[in-house]
Amino acid sequence: MAPIAVMAINRYNPPPKYANTYRLEPINHFNSEKVENILKEIMLEALENLNYDPEQCAKQAKWASLMIKSKVKELNFDRYKIISIVSIGEKHDHSLTMVCKFFWDSDKDGFSSYTTENTHVYGVALCFGLYYE
Repeated sequence: MAPIAVMAINRYNPPPKYANTYRLEPINHFNSEKVENILKEIMLEALENLNYDPEQCAKQAKWASLMIKSKVKELNFDRYKIISIVSIGEKHDHSLTMVCKFFWDSDKDGFSSYTTENTHVYGVALCFGLYYE
């Protein structure tokens, strides 16, 4: 039998090296008012004619969260990580408390919230913009 030649091909491409910009402040700051308008628009659409059904409410909350995130990203806040949280639940005789904790820079980071309800369900939307250096 004849020996088989094996040729090794190096397919490893090193990642590109980026130079530091030394910019510590965002150019386009997180605008809570614009984000709150987006939250209001999407939450009113999500809760329109919605009756309480656990599966349907979960789907609507997921849809609303994804829509909020994509529309806020279209505002092109420079170097911000966008986090959106939506909760939709049955409107009954009970209360709700939501708590979120972050390592927060009050000069650069921001958030918006919107709460709405119809006759059957409530909806709470939160959107956080965290500056990423």
